[in-house]
Amino acid sequence: MMTGQIIASVLTFLALLNWRIVRSRPRWVRLASSVGLFALLTVTMAFTLGSPLDPAFSQEAPADRIWQQINGALWWLLAARLIVEVTTDALMSRRFSGEGRLFSDLLAGFIYLTALFTIVGTVFALPIGGLVATSGVIAIVLGLALQNTLADVFAGIAVGIERPYTIGDRVWLDGPIEGEVVQINWRSVQIRTAGNDIATVPNSVVARSRIINRSNPTTRRSDVVHVPCDAAVAPGRAVELIHRAILLCPHILPAPAPSVALIRIGKRSNHYDVAFSVGHSDLLRQTKSTLLAEVLRQFRFVETGAASSSAAREASGAGRGPSSRQGLCDIPLFEALSPEVQAKLEKKLVLRMLEPGQILFSEGDTEASLFIVAAGVLEVSRHTGDSVSSVGRISVGDYIGEIGMLTGVPHAASVTALTASTVFELRKGDVAPLLVEQPELLRILEVSARRGQAILDRSVAASIGKEVVTSGQLLERMRAFFHLHRTERMDAPSR
Repeated sequence: MMTGQIIASVLTFLALLNWRIVRSRPRWVRLASSVGLFALLTVTMAFTLGSPLDPAFSQEAPADRIWQQINGALWWLLAARLIVEVTTDALMSRRFSGEGRLFSDLLAGFIYLTALFTIVGTVFALPIGGLVATSGVIAIVLGLALQNTLADVFAGIAVGIERPYTIGDRVWLDGPIEGEVVQINWRSVQIRTAGNDIATVPNSVVARSRIINRSNPTTRRSDVVHVPCDAAVAPGRAVELIHRAILLCPHILPAPAPSVALIRIGKRSNHYDVAFSVGHSDLLRQTKSTLLAEVLRQFRFVETGAASSSAAREASGAGRGPSSRQGLCDIPLFEALSPEVQAKLEKKLVLRMLEPGQILFSEGDTEASLFIVAAGVLEVSRHTGDSVSSVGRISVGDYIGEIGMLTGVPHAASVTALTASTVFELRKGDVAPLLVEQPELLRILEVSARRGQAILDRSVAASIGKEVVTSGQLLERMRAFFHLHRTERMDAPSR
């Protein structure tokens, strides 16, 4: 008997030590070691005391009896601990993964409380009726003192059963509070907001709030932007321009397809709603800003004194000259030139009308021309191995090809019209006579070209020339291309 008690005590100590040693080990290692030690302890207790549910303690030596009762009590605690470990792993895996420790904590408390009453009644043979009655009184007192906390606990149980969100979901609550759920516990839910703050919302408040889960069933987020427009612009034309602006927003998803609807007609302005979707809530704010900026950009060139009317007149007339609102002075490449020089270059511009799918120029072409977009949307793409990747899109007010016009290097990308587009072309042969007449213009153009390539709004169009000619080589390549030699007059400071 004494040997069995010593073995039981050793196994109990090893089981207690095992909790600390294998805590960081994989789940199957923790469970296997815990089950193995508990099984050995149970077998030892069965040979020593009989069934743990009805143990036969020694009646001869009080010291032995107390030792046996301690081992029996520890057996029940180990059994409760093993049950808690198994149920916690089950609740925290797969379907319940990320739910926090609300259910596991409540269940663990119930299991340990049951084990405590069992130890009192079975191991120490004490009446538990009085203990239960006393516990009931204590529970009533604690319930009155902790009404709000208990309300949070039971609300958390209700919310957990309904499962409107999990950890990692982006949710919106009345308040309003919006952000990512980072923790769910027995009293509250913690949400990381867009400002990287942690909002702790009691479960009782969550249970009474409207909840919108932005991540379920998908992270896709849809929204509507309201756009007013001058009533002088025909609705069909306005819808076309807004669709062009949509094409210039890279984060707007093609499916579900964005839509534009005329919602109100007024004497001075008409109003449109633009519905679109993005892949994630984090992209929504940036996309709305980009969309409004692109809509404004398109509307600047509508038929009320804008580029489109001018382009139409040019298409039916002489076919030369830019729009009244989009002169060369608006292009960083030519902004430093005198008005007289700009006027001469404007007369050299050639109008080109492109249909959707038509190529403006291809990658590798050596056409030495600058292209100014007066209307429409064009896509810039380049070959990457065996595939073609999109660099981006350009539209009204953009220009492309200045490096090719100034240095003659092949185009590093292809440009294709996505919509009906109007483009003005300025050829190298039209610029060369001015540079021969005024060589100092070469340095002005070189400085303007470098500045134009650094402008953020031109990142797409400028990127096709950055890899071909570096800023240190640009001036020398320009001199060689236009067959201009270094002269004192050319190197004079620019105005």
